[in-house]
Amino acid sequence: MDIIEFNHQIWELVRSILYGIEGIMRVVVDGFGITMAQMRVLAELKHSRECTIGELADATGSAPGNASAMCKTLENKGMVTRTRNPADERIVLVALTNEGKNLLQNVEHELSSKCDPLLAEFSDEDFAEIVKGMTKLNDIVSRMQSSFNASLRR
Repeated sequence: MDIIEFNHQIWELVRSILYGIEGIMRVVVDGFGITMAQMRVLAELKHSRECTIGELADATGSAPGNASAMCKTLENKGMVTRTRNPADERIVLVALTNEGKNLLQNVEHELSSKCDPLLAEFSDEDFAEIVKGMTKLNDIVSRMQSSFNASLRR
């Protein structure tokens, strides 16, 4: 398979997978009164504990102004706290509140209750094969990104 065909197949698979996951997530997340973009912010905060607005914008693929507005909305809903960095007042630090953590747990529980019965039809070997393939794809993409970034620095 040549690189053009590989790229085409990967993009189609990634697009289809993301579309499917987002469709499932959207139904669940809407039931909790937040948007998918807000869910991405909460999920990122779960993994990084505390972030700046700029870091959240980068991680979620949004503009800093949009990330700031989402964080303000989430703060008003009691899901996050926003505090100024004492070392540099220009920097706003965002962290999950207990209410935000609870919402994430409830979303995870709801997803699990909807998806686990279907996933039970697959074997441990099926899951291991998927993880192995995705890990290999991640390695390939990481190498491509490193090569691409190195070519930009020249």
